Amino acid sequence: MAEAAAGNLKLLEQQLKGKKFFGGDTIGYVDLAFGWMANLISIIEEIADLKVIDADIFPCLSAWMDNFTNDPVIKECWPPRDKVVEKFKAMREPYLKQTESV
Repeated sequence: MAEAAAGNLKLLEQQLKGKKFFGGDTIGYVDLAFGWMANLISIIEEIADLKVIDADIFPCLSAWMDNFTNDPVIKECWPPRDKVVEKFKAMREPYLKQTESV
C-alpha cells in the first residue's frame, strides 16, 4: 500500500513540474479537487509528528501545497487551523490510550 501511495505522489509530482498549480499559474478544477490534501496532510504531519510530503523528495508537490494553502481566497474558506488541529488531536487520543494499554 505504501508503494502505491508513493507512486501516486510521484504522479502528482510529475504533473506539477514547471507549474505553480496543476493547470498553470492559476488555481483550477484539479487544484480544488486535491486541495483538501494540502490542508489535511500538513495537519496530520503536525499531530503525528510525521513527514508525509518531504520537500526533498516531492519539491513540486510541496511547493504546490504551500501555494495553494497560502492563496488568500483558499485561506479565507478554510476553518481555523488551530481548531482543526485541536479536533483531530481529540479524535486521536482514544486510539493512543488503547495502544498504550496493549
